[in-house]
Amino acid sequence: MHLQILFMQIKRIMRDKMYIFFALYPLFIVALSYWLIPYLRTEAGDIAANVVVLLLILMTPFMFGALTAFTLLDDRDDHVFTSLRITPLKITTYINIKLVIAYLFGVISSLLVLFINDYLSMSVLDKILVALLSSMSAPTIALLVNAFSTNKVEGFVILKSTGLLIILPIAALFVTSWTEIFLGIIPGFWPARIITLSLLPTDFLMPNYLYFIIGTLINLIYIFVFYRIFLKKR
Repeated sequence: MHLQILFMQIKRIMRDKMYIFFALYPLFIVALSYWLIPYLRTEAGDIAANVVVLLLILMTPFMFGALTAFTLLDDRDDHVFTSLRITPLKITTYINIKLVIAYLFGVISSLLVLFINDYLSMSVLDKILVALLSSMSAPTIALLVNAFSTNKVEGFVILKSTGLLIILPIAALFVTSWTEIFLGIIPGFWPARIITLSLLPTDFLMPNYLYFIIGTLINLIYIFVFYRIFLKKR
């Protein structure tokens, strides 16, 4: 049953041009960054290049979260959740499969962006940690949009506001003292901090693995809260 749903979602992606665009989006990011990052380092300096590096890496899983958010809104409009009540499949299982797909696509695309280009002097382990952590934004965004919206119009408005989750972590480039704890409530701050460990020649409060562990816990808390709100509203 679970595999059937997985294949159904993949077929749905392959039939829809918008979904195909999002599936090819990581390749676009790779191609863009391959040219843009060296250009910015030469013409605008390291700060501008580092800002763009953070944006590109954080945006990659964000797009899959946005895609999943609107597929869940489609399911609401099409009364899919109501139909599932008369089937052996639990609604929570159906939702979980979609969230896992979003996360896996985020991880794969993030790994492509991180490994194909060499603008980050990070170890293989650090790149994997960044991909695993930053991709948690995919289910977070999907659940956030659906937790606080009832239709696509509301969902689009909320999705636009969630752009702050990409923009605010840029502060990780400029805040390197103990005051960084105030940025810890932002889920995207934690992968951004691991990235800045390789971008900035300065000392930080913790080693990268602690940033990964704390960031994972923070993201899981957000996912759990939004998930509970979403289940109550569906």
